[in-house]
This record gives sequence, C-alpha cells and structure tokens, in this order.
Amino acid sequence: MNVRSAFEVPASREELMRRYDLGERQFPGVDLSGEDLSGVTLDGANFEPHSWFDDATFDGASLRGTSFRECNVKCASFVGADLTNANFELASIESINLKDATVSGVRCAGASFCGVELDDNDKFF
Repeated sequence: MNVRSAFEVPASREELMRRYDLGERQFPGVDLSGEDLSGVTLDGANFEPHSWFDDATFDGASLRGTSFRECNVKCASFVGADLTNANFELASIESINLKDATVSGVRCAGASFCGVELDDNDKFF
C-alpha cells in the first residue's frame, strides 16, 4: 500500500507559525504577502521555491539560516532582523529594507536586485 501525504501550503501566518512551532520547517509555495511577521522566530525555515513575500514585514525577526531561495521578496522590511546565514540565492529581491539587519553569511548568488536599502557599513554582496 502506497500512502502519500500531500503537502498543504499554510493558508495564514497563524497556521505557518503553529506548524513551525510543531517542528515543521519546509514551506514551499507559501504566500505571506502583506503579512506582519515582526519579531517572529523562523530560524531554519525553508520557503524555497516559489514563496511570495510582497510587502511582508519581518522587522526584528530571527531568520537565521532561513531559505528564501527562488522566492519573490519585494517591498519587504527586514529592519533589525537577524538574517545570519540566510539564503536568497536566485531570489527576486526588490525594494527591501535591511536597515540595522544582521546580514553576515547571507548567500545571494544569482539573485536579482533592485532598490535594496542597506546601512553604510553593511556588506550584503
């Protein structure tokens, strides 16, 4: 007997956080556009591929080792977020705010950038 469990994309911020708290880390294709995720912890979450974060707010969030690989991250705010070792490879990144964010070890090979706001001392590239 072959039993396949079908992955269901979290339908809301609340569902995502509940599933993360239960230990789930794989969230491909999630759409968190317009969501306020300020202060959340999503360390090690994997949103690749094809997740959407248009106009999402991650201010003060802990996103250590989180993968946004092959995702759309547009007009998102990461002010004061911890993005240590986060992965943005092949992502579409447009008009995001990284002011006061921790960006050490961030990977972004192959990503497309437009309008990224950094502090003067940040080394994101």
